[in-house]
Amino acid sequence: MLIQNDYFDLFVQEENVILRLKQIGYPLKAFEAITRELPRLKISSFTALRKSLTEQGQEHNIGTWLPAIEVSISSDRMTAQLYFNMTEKHFEENKQQILSEAEQLLNHVGVIHGRKSLQNLTLKSREPILAATGTEPVKGADAIITYMDIPQRKPVIREDGSANYYEMNFVTPVTKGDWLGEKIPPQEGIDGKDVLGNSITASRGEDAKLSFDRKSVSEAWEQDRFVLRASHGGALEWSDGQICVGKQLIIDGDVGPETGSITFDGAVTVYGTVLDSYSVHATGDISIEGNEGITNAKEIQSLEGDVYIKGGIFGGGETIVEAKGQIFIKHANNCKLYGKEIHVGFYLLGTEIIAERVLVDQNKGKIIGGKIEALSRIECAYAGNQHERTTVLCAEGIDKDAIYKQIQAKAMELKEHQQTIAKLEQHAMHFTKVSVGGSGVEAVTLNKTNDTIKAYEEEIQKLDKEIQLGLQKIKTAVSAEIEVTKQAFPGVVIQIGSKTSTLHEPTKGRFALVEGVLNV
Repeated sequence: MLIQNDYFDLFVQEENVILRLKQIGYPLKAFEAITRELPRLKISSFTALRKSLTEQGQEHNIGTWLPAIEVSISSDRMTAQLYFNMTEKHFEENKQQILSEAEQLLNHVGVIHGRKSLQNLTLKSREPILAATGTEPVKGADAIITYMDIPQRKPVIREDGSANYYEMNFVTPVTKGDWLGEKIPPQEGIDGKDVLGNSITASRGEDAKLSFDRKSVSEAWEQDRFVLRASHGGALEWSDGQICVGKQLIIDGDVGPETGSITFDGAVTVYGTVLDSYSVHATGDISIEGNEGITNAKEIQSLEGDVYIKGGIFGGGETIVEAKGQIFIKHANNCKLYGKEIHVGFYLLGTEIIAERVLVDQNKGKIIGGKIEALSRIECAYAGNQHERTTVLCAEGIDKDAIYKQIQAKAMELKEHQQTIAKLEQHAMHFTKVSVGGSGVEAVTLNKTNDTIKAYEEEIQKLDKEIQLGLQKIKTAVSAEIEVTKQAFPGVVIQIGSKTSTLHEPTKGRFALVEGVLNV
């Protein structure tokens, strides 16, 4: 029996708490005091309790009689909590005995790992007590990949802001057996344990793949890691996302009578110069390291890479330098330069250039005479000279409207091809019972129809690629501009797109089209 009063009897029957109502009138809210006095009483339903206080002479199951101490283990078995269903006063008066019983209960249910000390425990009413915490597994270290650094190809910026094109470490030479990279394999993790002592297997670290060209780079296990080494000497390169050793031809002196003109499938480094009328053609990077540069050379051409000419160019109106990528030079006199980006440290004199961007040092760099054609940007410190030498600076820009019209035309053509294919496929259905390899007029017609369909499908793929390329150009297009930071002299022609203006007064600034008008 738990409680007897004028209104009801409250007693435990097995684990159930039963209320037998003697008299109606006991307020429901007053029952809160009873639940505080009896922490082991857990009301299962206040609806059932309300009903039990209105049906005189009836017995109702209103809840559960909880154990004095309970253990709750989380679903992942990583925590165990104790619930003390008793008053704080009762706990403090019987603390040591209760804690002893709690320890025994933890042992009984198998909580053996990560146990917390209960000796300094302070009970807070109806709050669970953390009794044990499992040990989380520790994931192993991920694989670590390191590659040999390839210096970035850009001039060193001096303290005054000018660019130093004299020393660029343009080519990174390697010899056979040189270290190029390595991978420390992923490590095993450290297993954990749940509160019941069960082992939790740790995950191994994430693996990663070394990316290298197997024709020029070898991989071997050395001590505790995979190591990449050069299979042969050459120039360190990155190609298609792989580290590799490109073929490299090194000319210790000049390219001239002793060597003849050079044609090489790979990178070429010339530690001297390229003499009058001689040429260097390479698929890879070309580096001319001589301090005096080149004079009246015929042609320097890199089909796939960049060109670096440490000492500049005296072209005599004959020299042509061409690169698929970038050209780095100290200066250029009376020559022609073609590349994606042209970087100039000192000056351009009487030079013809066609590139996407032409970047002449913005602190001291000069463009005097010649014609500079860029797709998006030209920059320099000075343009023209006091003698008003004609100097043409032209930034074409990307005509988005023209590209969009081309895209529309290609889209129409693609749609027409698709319609033609649909008609051809419908026509071919009449011959489906004829073997492709068969004979007769029907078989020949079917084969020709299938060949025509295939040709149209290939043309559709080509058109789709061209459309996507055009959309990408429109998306990434930047406004064309010409910037002269110090002074542009009279006689300089500024052209942006189709708008042209010849300077008659010294000026400087950033020139561009503003709402279709050239801001000169």
